Formats: sequence, structure tokens, C-alpha cells
Amino acid sequence: MRAGIPFCARMGRRALPTRFFCFPDHESLFLRHYVWYFFLLFTAITVSQVACTCMTRHSFRHLILPLLLFFPAVLQAQSETQLQSASAFIDALVGRNWERLETLQHPTMREKITREQWSQLMDQLEGSGGKAVRHERYSATTNGGYASIVHRLHLEKDSIGLRLVVDTLNLVGGFWIDPIKKEYRFLPPAYVDTTAFTEENLAIGTEFPLPARLSIPKGEGPFPAVVLVHGSGPNDMDETIGGNKMFRDIALGLASRGVMVLRYDKRSKLYGSKMNIFKTTVQEEVIDDAVMALKLIADRPETDDDHVILLGHSLGAALAPEIAAHGGDVDGVVMLAPIARPLEVVIADQLRYIASTQDTLTAEEQGKLERELDKSAKIQSGELGKSKLLLGMPASYYYDLQKRDQKAYAQQLDIPIFIARGIKDYQAPQMEMVLWKEWLQDSEQARFREYENCYHLFIETEAEPGPWNYQQEGHVTEKLIDDLVLWCRSFELTGEGE
Repeated sequence: MRAGIPFCARMGRRALPTRFFCFPDHESLFLRHYVWYFFLLFTAITVSQVACTCMTRHSFRHLILPLLLFFPAVLQAQSETQLQSASAFIDALVGRNWERLETLQHPTMREKITREQWSQLMDQLEGSGGKAVRHERYSATTNGGYASIVHRLHLEKDSIGLRLVVDTLNLVGGFWIDPIKKEYRFLPPAYVDTTAFTEENLAIGTEFPLPARLSIPKGEGPFPAVVLVHGSGPNDMDETIGGNKMFRDIALGLASRGVMVLRYDKRSKLYGSKMNIFKTTVQEEVIDDAVMALKLIADRPETDDDHVILLGHSLGAALAPEIAAHGGDVDGVVMLAPIARPLEVVIADQLRYIASTQDTLTAEEQGKLERELDKSAKIQSGELGKSKLLLGMPASYYYDLQKRDQKAYAQQLDIPIFIARGIKDYQAPQMEMVLWKEWLQDSEQARFREYENCYHLFIETEAEPGPWNYQQEGHVTEKLIDDLVLWCRSFELTGEGE
């Protein structure tokens, strides 16, 4: 999406970030700027609806709230009166002086946005960020007489940017809440020993070369060798989401303890603009590059030939059995948070779950929900046209996945398999683990484990399950790192679990 044209939606009790509506965890494959699968359900922005998103229930650092824009966004010196109008507008909003607020609005805005909607906005702001403390002008530009003025509003727990468009009559006709970008430090977790390994930059493939990084333990090899395969969407090699880097945590945590790890940028991260959404499948999106990565690491002199391991997360985990079947001499498979049911079924369940976390849905939101659920049902029955979109992806993408029998691939693999999920993972719920256990009940080499208080990224959280989990900075639980190190060395687990 272009800068300054935010996509978002009001979600009642909790306003949710668009990038977290996805299967099961990451951004939609072809939307280059991290617009996730489920975002399309609630992103119709109309002049008759207040639209807002909050990144978490408790923090508005990443709040993005476009309310309305009735004027062109071509904005150059603003008048002192325009500056005063913007300041007075924010004073009235924060003070909940609705009569004063209405006198400062352009008639179209006044007609379309009710006092109740403005009140709901302030309820959301102060409910998460605390009471408003003060505000000051941050920037101002104009073009064609229209002034774009940004104020920084300081709340008790947070700060947000308020951007207004003021016309030549000194009336406010456009309003957004802009994110104040949080600078993440991305410190390594405590279990990483940076003196215990080195890192080498590589490239995977030639037609679509992908930057890659190999974390090599110091000391005498050979070492167990692991390839990390991403979840859905244009992920970088660290699988960076908000302030979290799941794959970096895993790679450095394992390398600190004698396990070599290869991670790489996903093809859709670098070449998404060249991928035809109606022709691309997971073969090009995921499988081909994962197979090349496995062959690359298998040829490394540091690799233990008996311990070449594929580790997939989310979509990568769901496809791991098929990747392993075509990946050459793969000795073990780790599946973190895999789904077992068809993607369109999981999507429907996630839609219902997210909707259930809201106090109410508007008639428009309810209608969108029902339309998406209907399309999901029609994909299940094969009735939806291949070019029709379910949450931004064509039905052809889902039909291709239906043909890929991961259950059969997994049952045919005569190698150790380790399947794990977080107990607070609403995107790969308990039903998925139940099915995988049922499918592999005859395998003596399958191991299963669930991790207390962990959500989809295997980071612990005290919050209830939901998209807001992703904005919590954290690290992959050390319990998973411990289990992965042991399993990669011995293909066994100890302690509780199966």
C-alpha cells in the first residue's frame, strides 16, 4: 500500500492490526507490504464508517487509525489560523467537547461521523494508552491551500501521532492516527552464546537468488544441520514479526549448542512483484527453494550426514512432509505449529474466533464475515471459481493445496518426526495436533509436544490468545530450544510429553 493511505478496520472491543489476520501467522504471499490474509475481511474504508486499528489491547505505539479523508492528499505554508484550528480540534476531541468538535469539522465529516463514534475512538485510545496528558505540533505542510498537520498526543502509557487535513476555511476534513514507529533493539535471547558460533552469508538458487545465512558452531564437526522453512507470507530469514525474530532465536540458540542452522529470505519477500497471484502455488512460493536449501546444507563439509533436518513453521510445517519427500537425504522433520485440516477450513475457524473476541460487529462487518465464510464453504465443495478471492488469495491457491496430501507424505516418511505447538496458539489449535497424532499413531518415530503459555511464535504470553500477542516483544521459549537441540542430536525427547 502507498505511504499515507493506511488500511485498517474498526473491530469493536478490540481493534486488530491488519497484518495479523492471516494463515496461520504471516503476511499474505503476494501483498508486498505485509497485508495479511484475514485483513481483507474488515478493511473496507468508507466515508460512513469510523475505521481504526489498535495493535494491542494495552499499547497504541503502533496504532494506525485513518478516520476520513475528504481532500486530496497533495499537501505545501499553512496559515496560523489552520494551525490553531488543528490544535483546537485535538483539544475538543481529547476533552470530549463534541459541540466544539463539530464546529471545527468540514460539513461532510460532520455528517458522516457521529459523536458516538468519536467517543468510541477516545474510549479505545484511553483504554489502551491511558488518559491523554498533552499534545504538541510535530510537523506541518501544505499544498493548494490544504494543510497537513501532525500533532503528537502523549497518553499516560504511550504516544501516538494525530494527522489532520485543514482546508482553506480552517475546517478539519481529514484525520488519521499515525504510528510512532517503535525502534526495536532485537537483542539476542539469554540462551544465545555469540562466542560459540560463526555466521556465513550465502545465496540459495540462481534464477531467484535468495540471501541466506549459515550459523556454524565452533569446534570439531560434523554437526547436525537444520534448514528453517518459513510460514506464509514474504518473510525475511529471521521471520521478523513486530519486535520478534523467531527464526533468528532458533538459529542462534541451536548454533550456540552445536547445531548448524541455515535460514534464508523467502522468494516472495524479494520477488513478490514478479509472482502472478493467479498462477503461483506453494511449489514456487515454498517448496522449490526449501529443497534447494536442503541440498545446499547437505553438501557442506561441516554437516553430519546422518542428521540433515528440515524444520518448518506454520505453512512451512504443514508442507514439511512433502518437502522432505523431495528434499534428498533428509534424516528428520520438525513441524512447529502445523495445520492438518484444509487451509480454507482453518481460515473459517479463525474468522469466527476473531469475530467472537469483539463485543459487536456492525451490519457491514457481519456481512463481510458471512461472505468470506460462504466463499470458504464453496472452496471446500469445489464450487468457487478459480479466480475468485478468499481473503486476498485466489481459489486456485486453495485448490492446489487440497491436492497435496501431507498426511500421506508424512505416513510414508520412514524418518523421525517432531511436531510441536503452543497451547495458546489459536491459529494452529488443538484440533490440528489431535489429527497429526491420529495420522501418525502407527509411527514409532513420531514425537509430540505442547508448550505452556506459548502462542504461534512459541513465545510465552500471559494474554489470552489473539492477534495482539504478536506486538509483545519476546523470544522463543528456551524449553523449545532445549528440546530441539536434544532432538536434533538424538531424535529423542526427555521429560514430559510424548
